[in-house]
Amino acid sequence: MKINNLKSVRLNVLFTSNNILCAITDLKGEVLFWTSTGSKKIRGTKKVTLTTITSILNLIFGYLSKYKVKYIHLNLKGFDKYKKIVLKYFKNSFLHILSVTNNSKIPHNGCKNLKWK
Repeated sequence: MKINNLKSVRLNVLFTSNNILCAITDLKGEVLFWTSTGSKKIRGTKKVTLTTITSILNLIFGYLSKYKVKYIHLNLKGFDKYKKIVLKYFKNSFLHILSVTNNSKIPHNGCKNLKWK
């Protein structure tokens, strides 16, 4: 596959309680580039902070500018307060956001348990 001919890519960001995983895929789903806060040799609770998120986003922007990608689809998954920061960085960047998908699975109290006699 030719990376030079890409015009739009999909960025999948997974927020876990201890780590943040980012993967850049083409529209078919083939992974082109991935990174995480753990791959930057940061350990412990310092992995999910504002400075580590900005360093990872700068790494992603460098990769996308290297291959001259202009359009991006964002897929955010997980529950974290830094999602808004990620969206703000992409709004202020050179990329055009085509779609934003939020796949957070948050329980809303669900079904009631059966009442046993």
